[in-house]
Amino acid sequence: MTTDREELEALLYQTRLRIEENQKDEVLDRLNKDLKFIEELFEVNVDGIDPLYHVIDLPEYLREDVAGKTLDNEVIMNLCRSGEYGYIVVPAVPAALENSEHQAKKS
Repeated sequence: MTTDREELEALLYQTRLRIEENQKDEVLDRLNKDLKFIEELFEVNVDGIDPLYHVIDLPEYLREDVAGKTLDNEVIMNLCRSGEYGYIVVPAVPAALENSEHQAKKS
């Protein structure tokens, strides 16, 4: 799996990252090397190997899951920027991407 300049531009747009034009080739090269390394990791045979959750064998200390006091809806609504009918209003991400210059090209 590799990525090209167009996919890099789309990724930069979606993540709101800005990279100088003269550094994009270097970033693309590093990204492709990382993707190649990840592909190699998937080729490793791990059959019969137990998952390792910790680098060193430590007991897990789990707490009992107990429901606590919740925030009052009025307090939450006073803290948010925009709200309607007891719900927090946030920008619709899919609608913003519909008008994106990096949307998937329809054929």
